[in-house]
Amino acid sequence: MQYFDDIVNHMKSLAEYFIPYNFPKVPPNEEDKINILKFREAMVDGYNVVLHYNKHNYGNHFFETFQVLGKEIPFLPFCLTCKLAKKFLGDDNLSLVEILKDNRKIYCWTVIKNFSGKSLKNYKIKGENCIYEGLTYSYILPDKVNFY
Repeated sequence: MQYFDDIVNHMKSLAEYFIPYNFPKVPPNEEDKINILKFREAMVDGYNVVLHYNKHNYGNHFFETFQVLGKEIPFLPFCLTCKLAKKFLGDDNLSLVEILKDNRKIYCWTVIKNFSGKSLKNYKIKGENCIYEGLTYSYILPDKVNFY
């Protein structure tokens, strides 16, 4: 797992670097120009996955997103997506939106954190409270989310 820990640490470090170049600090089309640099492929638990991690500064909090999808398969085991989300975002106050794009499900996990890194409850978007193998999260329907 050390190799995967290195990937996570590198992606988080890169996300910190890109904060001044991310929405809302710049227009969405400017952020899109560097978006390709935020993706990584990895083999995790026998699944070839595509990972995307991003961090946005909204002035009084950070908004972190982690997206994962299968490279060759349309859906991933939910236990795997939860494991990866916890690795990138922690396990408090997570939200999940599932999106279908190009016949693949993208699992988009988010968390809001204060500047000291403590997760905050997302009061802007109400979702369904869910629990999966001890992980509590809010499930949000895609039509309730404005991706910019």
